[in-house]
Amino acid sequence: MSSLAPAESEYVTLESSDGFQFVIHREVAMLSGTVKNMLSSPGHFTESTEGVIQFRDIKAIILEKVCKYWYYKARHLNSVTEIPHFEIEPEYALETLMAADFLDTSQYANIY
Repeated sequence: MSSLAPAESEYVTLESSDGFQFVIHREVAMLSGTVKNMLSSPGHFTESTEGVIQFRDIKAIILEKVCKYWYYKARHLNSVTEIPHFEIEPEYALETLMAADFLDTSQYANIY
């Protein structure tokens, strides 16, 4: 059993509005300014103490795409070669960009 408290865990859980859970690396989730603030805010907020964040307005299919983008971005963060395009299906583009904006991901975005 790990001796780390949930707030110090290597992983965080993101829960979509339709109940799906995504367990991702904490450092990848911290690419989101919103998530970073939720996990590192002073005080005893549920998100920072339990390592679980619920997004009541983001569906699983969109949250999954955002999580994939964070991993894509983390992989290519200091790349010196050409970065491949990150594909977003047209039918999900608007919702994905709205979620990325809410999650303060746009400061890191290079979405095509």
